[in-house]
Amino acid sequence: MDPGTTKAIVAGMLGVSAMAVQNALVQISLKGAPSTAVMTTNITRVVMDIGEMMLGRGAADVAKARDRAVRTWPAIVGFAVGCGLGATCETAIGLRSLALPAGLALLAVAMGTAANLEGVQD
Repeated sequence: MDPGTTKAIVAGMLGVSAMAVQNALVQISLKGAPSTAVMTTNITRVVMDIGEMMLGRGAADVAKARDRAVRTWPAIVGFAVGCGLGATCETAIGLRSLALPAGLALLAVAMGTAANLEGVQD
């Protein structure tokens, strides 16, 4: 498929929308969780924390680094698994694979809206 076609552009924008909704959902729902939109920063931070745990001299600094690393590594693993699954799906079925994240994003919006409506009625 030509990347300049309307279908390709719409598919790309649906993917971007899905990522935006996912990022917003994490920020709203999981207070204190590392951002899933800045993986370079997360990886840099976790590597620095590992260095601090291995070479740190202050027990308080080592404990803070351990706490940050424990909270950040699941986001890094999830990102890597998602990238692998995304690449596999794109290879197997092409751009139609974007329907899954876009559909899940739409489901998340619907669930969030329903939860907000229930909260307003209570």
